[in-house]
Amino acid sequence: MKLISKNDQFRRDCYIDIECQNCKHKKCNFRAYDDRHYWDNVLPDIKCEKCKESTNSLNAEKQYIPTKYGEFEIV
Repeated sequence: MKLISKNDQFRRDCYIDIECQNCKHKKCNFRAYDDRHYWDNVLPDIKCEKCKESTNSLNAEKQYIPTKYGEFEIV
C-alpha cells in the first residue's frame, strides 16, 4: 500500500489515506502510528482488501515517509 496523505495527527497517532499499488483501490482514514517501524515494516505489509496484494508481495519499491518527530523524541 502506498501513502496518499497523513491526516489528524496527535502525537504519533494519525489517520492515513492509502492506495494499492496494484489495483489502485483506496482506503481512507486508516489508523496508523508515525514512527520508522510502522512506515518501513508495517505499511508495506498491509494487504489490499480487493486484490489481496501488498507492497512486499508485489516486490514494489518501498516509499520513504518522514516522521513528524525524531526517533527517540518523547511527545
